[in-house]
Amino acid sequence: MADFEHRLLKRWTAAAFAKAGLVVLAIGAGPILLYALFGPADGNPIGLGLLMVVLVPVGFLLLGIAALKWLFAKLLQDD
Repeated sequence: MADFEHRLLKRWTAAAFAKAGLVVLAIGAGPILLYALFGPADGNPIGLGLLMVVLVPVGFLLLGIAALKWLFAKLLQDD
């Protein structure tokens, strides 16, 4: 498993991680936001809430990895 993670970190750029993080955030938060705007007022979207609870932290994790990769690339580039 560590070999797979190492290859993934080497192959994906910071921009790719950022794009993936934004896509995951949109997939996680988008449906419940659309339901809140256009759905019935007395609805109970438990499935959409659970989707958001699971995917939004994953999206932020991907954005954090992108930020760290960008930061380390900038720090190592200045040497």
